[in-house]
Amino acid sequence: MANPPPLEQARRWWKERTDAERYVVSPAEAPSLAVARVLRQDGLVLDVASKRAWILTPGKVADGRAVFLANYWAVVALVLKRYAPAAVAGVAAIRLHLEDFSPPEELPVYQGANQSEYALTLYPGFRLRLRPRPLAAENVVTVTAPGNALIPVQTPMDILTTLDETEVVSGIEPVSAWLRHLILRTPELEAAVEKNPRPVILKRLSALAAELGNEPLARQLEHLVRRISHRETSPSRTGVGTRIAVPQVLRAASRGSGSPWLDEQAMRLERQESEVSRVVGRELAALPKFKWQSIRADAQQNKAYDAYHSTTMEGYRISREVSDGIVRGEPLPDGPQDQKTLEAAMAVQGYTVAYSEVLERARKQGPINTDLILDLYEALFRPAVDARITDPAALRGWRVSTVGLRGWRYVPPNPKKIPDLIRGLERFAARENLDPITRALLVHLEFVTIHPFMDGNGRLGRLLMNYALLVAGLPWVTIRSDERIPFFRAIERAQVDGDAKPFIQFVWHLIRQAVQELKAAQRRRS
Repeated sequence: MANPPPLEQARRWWKERTDAERYVVSPAEAPSLAVARVLRQDGLVLDVASKRAWILTPGKVADGRAVFLANYWAVVALVLKRYAPAAVAGVAAIRLHLEDFSPPEELPVYQGANQSEYALTLYPGFRLRLRPRPLAAENVVTVTAPGNALIPVQTPMDILTTLDETEVVSGIEPVSAWLRHLILRTPELEAAVEKNPRPVILKRLSALAAELGNEPLARQLEHLVRRISHRETSPSRTGVGTRIAVPQVLRAASRGSGSPWLDEQAMRLERQESEVSRVVGRELAALPKFKWQSIRADAQQNKAYDAYHSTTMEGYRISREVSDGIVRGEPLPDGPQDQKTLEAAMAVQGYTVAYSEVLERARKQGPINTDLILDLYEALFRPAVDARITDPAALRGWRVSTVGLRGWRYVPPNPKKIPDLIRGLERFAARENLDPITRALLVHLEFVTIHPFMDGNGRLGRLLMNYALLVAGLPWVTIRSDERIPFFRAIERAQVDGDAKPFIQFVWHLIRQAVQELKAAQRRRS
């Protein structure tokens, strides 16, 4: 019996794998070169990892980067099987142990398959850095990444005995959060150190652990250093306290008071606060504080403009004319309305309700806390619930499942961390010594970083930022939908690369602009 034509084979092969939810496969699985050619020609596969992996797609894709990012860890898992034994190494391994799954542009990997270092491009802008090193099975564990991808990673013991000073300095925040809570069994640690005795870096890590409050680990490492070294090393000789500096915020907190993710949040906010200070500088003191009647009138006048831009920024399709009418309380135009149109209309209406709630709450000068966040979230989706577009059960509390952001590198935290992180944000926002610009900018940035809901986080983050500005006597700021890409890229840069400066500069420019416009309006009226 003759084989089916290649097109029929290709479609059958593709369907079998997608039905089994296997979206990343090896090209070697194709039954023939002819079938592989058809799969590529029809856009049913996306070549990645220098043609070492395929991502199955329903047809030719317009945004290959978004498809790649959604399947990043599955691609890594498949490629690393080819180089086994292999394991994600160093600070990248620490990030995975801390459940930080945002795809890095370069992922360092130890591999024992060959003796040469090799850079493998996974997709333009993303690569694996494969470095030769013998890897024993006991030095590798598996971490489950998004998409249930099983990623081989160095064990904590192996990381500790192979880290170098450059890695520690450049990755001080994840290293500190990890070391501060690390617990290791002494016999296993002794065995690992005997195989790879490195007294200088171990001494530095011991001093770092002590400064972080992890005295048990510090004593373990100090004891091992004395065993493997014939000389005493001191912090001054090794650079601890000079080159490897513990973030100040962790020095003031007891080790048992938090978790790795709270420590990461505290360090992140401390660093970003310093970045705001560097960008804003002395201009902060020159900011005026407007009377409530003035900023309220300005915000009311701005409502329709802001509702249109903040809603369409999130992908809703609606005309400015229709959006403005909804804000004024007018019904939708006559005629049949499809689901997308209704969703967009309810989004604008919900944003209008939440906008009014922000004005009312800001007048009372209340704190930024869980009650405010949940009340604004409910207001944002109230019209969609009333229209039976949104299930009210979905609005009860924080999200309970993982979420991905299509087309972006950042992966929000596991839902189990959200209550702690929101409390951390509350504590930060409540600080009396926090200036109003830092509070507004970082409440926004940290809220969208926590990403506590399945939907509405961007709109709610901007509402919280403006709430903080109004309470401080500053005008409402609108981020236009045509600025969406640079604005979101600035947020991603802060979330993934640890550089909040572009975000701070972006929003600070808009704040100054809003202040100048309100001043000019007041002069015209006087």
